[in-house]
Amino acid sequence: MELGFPYLLAHGLGVPVPDAKKTITITEGGIYHLYAYTYNWVAPWHPDMAPGCFNVRLGGQVSLTLGKTTTQWGWEDGGTVSLSQGPVDILLHDLTGFEGRCAYLVLTQMDGTILPQDRASLFAWYQEATNNREPEQEGRFDFLVAGGGIAGMCTAVTAAREGLSTALVQDRRLVGGNNSSEIRVWLGGGTNYAPYPGIGNIVGEFEQHRIGHYGAENKAQLYEDDRKMGILQAQKGLDCFLGCCVIGTDTSDECITSVLVWDYVHDHLFRLSAPLYADATGDGNLGFLAHADYETTTNGHMGVSNLWHIEHTGRNVAFPRCPWAVDLSQVAFPGRGNVHDIYGNSREKSLGCWFWESGMENDPFLYAERARDMNFRAMYGAWDVLRNVDHDYEGYELTFCAAVAGKRESRRLLGDVVLTKADFKKPYSDGCVPATWDFDVHYPDKRFYAAFHEGDAFLTMDCRESFQKPFFLPYRCLYSRNIRNMFMAGRNISTSHDASGTARIMRTGGMMGEVVGYAAAMCHRYRCLPRDIFESHRDVFLQKLASIPKKEVEKVGDTID
Repeated sequence: MELGFPYLLAHGLGVPVPDAKKTITITEGGIYHLYAYTYNWVAPWHPDMAPGCFNVRLGGQVSLTLGKTTTQWGWEDGGTVSLSQGPVDILLHDLTGFEGRCAYLVLTQMDGTILPQDRASLFAWYQEATNNREPEQEGRFDFLVAGGGIAGMCTAVTAAREGLSTALVQDRRLVGGNNSSEIRVWLGGGTNYAPYPGIGNIVGEFEQHRIGHYGAENKAQLYEDDRKMGILQAQKGLDCFLGCCVIGTDTSDECITSVLVWDYVHDHLFRLSAPLYADATGDGNLGFLAHADYETTTNGHMGVSNLWHIEHTGRNVAFPRCPWAVDLSQVAFPGRGNVHDIYGNSREKSLGCWFWESGMENDPFLYAERARDMNFRAMYGAWDVLRNVDHDYEGYELTFCAAVAGKRESRRLLGDVVLTKADFKKPYSDGCVPATWDFDVHYPDKRFYAAFHEGDAFLTMDCRESFQKPFFLPYRCLYSRNIRNMFMAGRNISTSHDASGTARIMRTGGMMGEVVGYAAAMCHRYRCLPRDIFESHRDVFLQKLASIPKKEVEKVGDTID
């Protein structure tokens, strides 16, 4: 199940990670009981095994081993420690490097303390413990954008350049979303098409200069995180709130009036407000919190990938056996021996690519962590077999795996038009965002059904269908039909499951953001709401988009097939 809170993950690829350390102050010496909110992450498959173990070290004392007994997120007893008054270092000490996790630690002198279990009670308890009961108003803006991927960045930059004071709230410390060094997905789709040749200009500013599609060539530096951040920080009128999650909304008259934001790095809750909002979170989180209408395909949707690769280091480093991982010893999978993937690649270029993808069969929110963890188990199972059963890939090491899953499909927020695949046969009067990627949806690859013996598929194939390109997505897909002051940009716009196969592509999402930024500026100018742009100002708006001069830049990666 999804915890719903940030937590520490010991993502060491089989090598214990360095200690997480914090200095705390003990106000009263004595015997303390220690509890950790944790989860034995392989319990859904092997409750008798626990690869993600850790302990806690306080003033030279070591807790009981943790991460072993919880079959879902919950509290484990770490035993007791004797602590003197004054400062003491508290260290989370990873024992395995195999994805141990911890969200909270509690020290209490009360024996038999009853700690909150469900998420609502847990967060209320957190607010009380951190004195965050009454969050203060910390900013008022003309426009607030939730989500700092390509779509959100383009939305925020466009609006700021059009003169709106703009807030960008991003739940990671990095921006770029799937196109960041954390996740490492290259940009796809085309930009800058007549009659709107300037739509795509700002996407172009965020273009990376080189890509590495597969294997060890897909390096972190290719994603130019600092350059992306530099563009945002240099933009006048734009304030970025990084490492901050939108966790609540206030609404009135079917409009969002403010959002509750959690800066989880500094343990701080605060409110931001604006007359206009945009949901560019990908997951539709802002819309969900505001009770916007939405759809979710809970079985048969596209899954998530945690890209990973091995690298030839010349060192023959042993890798531990992983009996808790997916057993692939009897399975021919891409990268094993001479087994080829769907593109004809083999060996290391077939390991950890986009088609190592999980989570298609379950609710993408209730089972978000399970999907990511399934990717981990498939990776560890594959590498275990290759090194310890096949005795292959000598001199190679497992050097990277994205700890954050790259998502394709979850909530789709509903607008005045819910675009379906059939709708691509006719133009829309408000079409303004060019879509150039094929209908591209993913399903489990039947060639590898033998690998799915546990019931979870984790190798997929892309099912593509072409259409006449470019097709211009209608503006009416870019605002909520029932939350009157909320736009959408990115993969959570108003489409069907099949149509999302083209709308989800990042350059396309970035252009949605540009259009939304211009629309927000027009709403500000005319003191109107997103729907009014279509109903009362459509011609003026489309003329504005058409008047933007083309500044297309050279692209690397895929545009139109």
